[in-house]
Order: sequence, then structure tokens, then C-alpha cells
Amino acid sequence: MSDAADSSVALSPKPVREDVIDLAHRWFLDGRRIDMRQLARELGIGRATLYRWWGSREVVIGEVVWRIIEEAITRVEARGYGAPAERFVRNFGKLADTVRTFEPLSRFVADDPEYGLRVLTSGYSVVQGRMIDWAAARLAGLPDLDPRIEIRDLAYAIVRLGEAFVWSDVITGDPPRSEKATAMVELLVSAASGKH
Repeated sequence: MSDAADSSVALSPKPVREDVIDLAHRWFLDGRRIDMRQLARELGIGRATLYRWWGSREVVIGEVVWRIIEEAITRVEARGYGAPAERFVRNFGKLADTVRTFEPLSRFVADDPEYGLRVLTSGYSVVQGRMIDWAAARLAGLPDLDPRIEIRDLAYAIVRLGEAFVWSDVITGDPPRSEKATAMVELLVSAASGKH
């Protein structure tokens, strides 16, 4: 075998789309700014490839944030118990509290509040869309939900309500109150289930 063949065997595999999020995730947790040029350079890919894969820096950060939230959902739901409606409300509250108190995420929003909220709460954000999907999937499993209720509309209302209380310090200047978000979600779920 030639030396050229030997060196090609030793090369690391060609980066794939998910490698971008893996690296950006590590940088985010370390408090390092996610810069598309530096991501491309470190992964050994062109910026054009990076943008073709993910579209924008905002999407990359949204994917990173969603990974953090998804990991939190897995942990919270693993400890779930009780009736489905109670479990959903309790899990939503724990998730809201976990997200709000996660230091890298709070730091990201504090560093640039307008941009941070856009990534987390914009209707174009992967984060908000997937949170609505998660809530809708859980709500669809509730046995007593009023059939006139559009589940996705209820999920949207719940997620937006949660955002308003969890990030209230950035939105209105009031302290964040995940417990208020939980109480309001409980009222919505109770009303939607006909339990007034």
C-alpha cells in the first residue's frame, strides 16, 4: 500500500450536518459565541456548505437550544406520575423552571435579549415550533379534553403563556415566574377538560 493510501485511511471522516450542532452545542455550554465562520473552519467545511445545511446562525442556535430542552424533557418526563392532565401540568412547570435556571441559556438571553428571545420564542423559531409539537402530542393523550378544542391551538396558547412568564424579566422587566406559568397552564388544561 502506498504512503498516500496510508494517510487517507488515517484521515477523520468527512463532517456531516449533525457535527455542526454537536460542536455548536459544546460551544454554547462553554459560553463561547457561535460564529458560523469559525464553525465552518473548525469542521473543515466551506461556509456555503454550512449555510446550505442549516440556513442561518439563528437556526443553528435554535437546534442547539432545542437539544438542551429535549434533554430536559426526557429527564422531566422520566419522573412523571399521576393522571395525564396533572402529569402534563407538572412536567410543563418543571420544564419551565429547568429551562429558566439553566445557566448557559440564561446567559445567552442576557447577553443579547432581543436576539435571544427571537431564537427562543419567534414563530419562525425551531424552538417554539417544537415546543408546540411537544405540548400538542401530550395534550392529545388527555382523556377528557373537550372535542371542540383544537389541540394545536391549545398547545400554542400554553407555550406562549409559558414564554411570557419564564422570560418576563426580558419582556416586561418583571421577575421570571415559572410557578405562575404552571398555575396558568393548569387553569387552561382544567378549562379545556371541563373541570372548572
